[in-house]
Amino acid sequence: MLELAGVSKTFQTSFVRRARKVAVDCVSFRLKEGEILGLVGESGCGKSTLGRLAVRLLQPSGGRIFLDGKDVTDLHDRQFREYRQRIQIIFQHPENALDPHFTLMDSILEAFDRLGIPKSEYQTMLERLANEVSLPLDIIDRYPNQVSGGEIQRAVLTRVFAFKPRYLVLDEPTSMLDVSVQAHILQLLKKKAREDHMGMLFISHDLEVVRAMCDRVMVMKEGRIIEEGTADKIFEDPSTPYLHKLIANF
Repeated sequence: MLELAGVSKTFQTSFVRRARKVAVDCVSFRLKEGEILGLVGESGCGKSTLGRLAVRLLQPSGGRIFLDGKDVTDLHDRQFREYRQRIQIIFQHPENALDPHFTLMDSILEAFDRLGIPKSEYQTMLERLANEVSLPLDIIDRYPNQVSGGEIQRAVLTRVFAFKPRYLVLDEPTSMLDVSVQAHILQLLKKKAREDHMGMLFISHDLEVVRAMCDRVMVMKEGRIIEEGTADKIFEDPSTPYLHKLIANF
């Protein structure tokens, strides 16, 4: 289980005035293996910051983070390495996740190397993972700027799935993709959650996608979770004016 307990994040916005902004304010939630948990809210409400806190890309200003029962809040990079494989993140702009000087294959094989996979198994594993995400093998020797956004996202998924993560944070993972590509990626993610029991925190502004994808949904406003429940409950019987507004404006 991935658990955030009273997690907060404050950023200093001015060194001169020592002004601070609270981006995440005492948020708690639990994500079980195989569950897809949605996170919605207006732009700037703290959704992406919360996702980065969950995977320890940002250090919380307060609260604790637990991964499979282990407090990982203060682990140093070397200590956190084994847990890093268990929880991965996919960003809205997949091209930022790949080194532009590496081919798609180089980026994927780098993950294989970090995992200690024997080189004799590279080809078999590459073919299996690429087939799973529908990544054409005839383009993997190209650089990110030579392929489409959908192909880059598939390469990112190939790399991420190599780690066999137990939890995945998805920060607007399909918003930059064509509708047809988006549908395929979403189906793939839902299949991974169900078949591989992968827990997912699904961050999105697309309420229709969230309702179709998620088991539970959290609603965020100004750094706080103000409402949560099953997807059906959230969208059929919203209890706050803020959520009514989100749904009406979608």
